[in-house]
Amino acid sequence: MTLLERLEALAGVFPLTRVQRILLTTDGSVTRILEALRGEPIRVETELQEVVEADQDTARLLGVEEGAEVNYRVVRLLDSRDVLVHATSYAPLGHLREEFREDIMKRDTPIGRIMQNLKIEARREIRDFGVLEAGEEEARALGVPAGTKLLWREYDIISGGRTLLHIREVFSGKI
Repeated sequence: MTLLERLEALAGVFPLTRVQRILLTTDGSVTRILEALRGEPIRVETELQEVVEADQDTARLLGVEEGAEVNYRVVRLLDSRDVLVHATSYAPLGHLREEFREDIMKRDTPIGRIMQNLKIEARREIRDFGVLEAGEEEARALGVPAGTKLLWREYDIISGGRTLLHIREVFSGKI
């Protein structure tokens, strides 16, 4: 099924705005789209950042050996009023340039902006998207009641044929 067919199937069960359609399918920077929509800078707040060993599923997802070091990061994207996105990312440290690794682990900077500043050429490949009912973590992070239906998407950022990051974003209903 093509991306468009999957989008139309989702729209059949969850009415989508044009903005939501764009956010689910863009292969560009979500931060830039949000800044254009909101008319202000978008901030990143890191909730958790730690280096973990890739388990079997994570290793397969990232194209690394089981046990490889992976940066696991959980962030919120916010404007001056609202939390707009709750995101988790996995970045295999062996695939990252030193400067990229340092920036992603030590700064509250959007990934796209880090890549732009370092002139990293990459592409985003959408893996999947859909609707979920907010669990405890999403409800807390996005300030919504548990059980609220939220849109999510997963994608990879690929450079030189290797996965630099695997990202899962959950969008608040305020977009």
